[in-house]
Amino acid sequence: MLELLYRPLIILHIITGLIAMGASMIAFATSKWSHWHKKAGNVFFLTMLITSLASIPSGIVHEKWALVMLCVFSFHLTYTGKRYLAFRRQEKPTFLDYSSSIMILVFGILLLTIGVPTFVSKMGSMGAIAPAAFGLISLSMAREDYQWYRNINRSPKLALRRHIGRMGGATIAVFTAFFVNVNFVIPSSIAWIIPTVIGSFLIAWFMRKLRLGQPIR
Repeated sequence: MLELLYRPLIILHIITGLIAMGASMIAFATSKWSHWHKKAGNVFFLTMLITSLASIPSGIVHEKWALVMLCVFSFHLTYTGKRYLAFRRQEKPTFLDYSSSIMILVFGILLLTIGVPTFVSKMGSMGAIAPAAFGLISLSMAREDYQWYRNINRSPKLALRRHIGRMGGATIAVFTAFFVNVNFVIPSSIAWIIPTVIGSFLIAWFMRKLRLGQPIR
């Protein structure tokens, strides 16, 4: 019975996830101030929020905690990644902004206090790597959000850096989820690494261009 209830959500998760992957590639490949980048970015934003939310109930019921971890993490990256563009235009934080930041703070604490022991018990000492990394990054993002909301270290360039970093992080997350779930193509251990390596290189490249005042294309 539960399978019948969650199957539409799983199908929705797969479809929107694939669309998000395609949109992210268009957004990365086009000029960052172009019409195509903005359109692809909007599609990516919407589909990533849907695919993240759609898979959480099924992940909890089937105890696929790695999937739940990735989806909550992806939701905050995507939501705040777009919101930092609005902050760059001097828009004020809203209730939803504060709520998302509190969520990721609690999420980070839970990962470090409960997630790490749980993953270690199931996967051994190597199982601590993913929840510990996600937990620390979650706390770091919550701290960055708090500083912005408190008007500490604000600047349009910083907001743009946050946009690039978080949308890039969300892209890494969706490709990681895809490769991990189709691990008949490549081993699961490699599937967790490849998107992070490639995505981190691209993010660093765009950050360097921004720092040097070069056109971001």
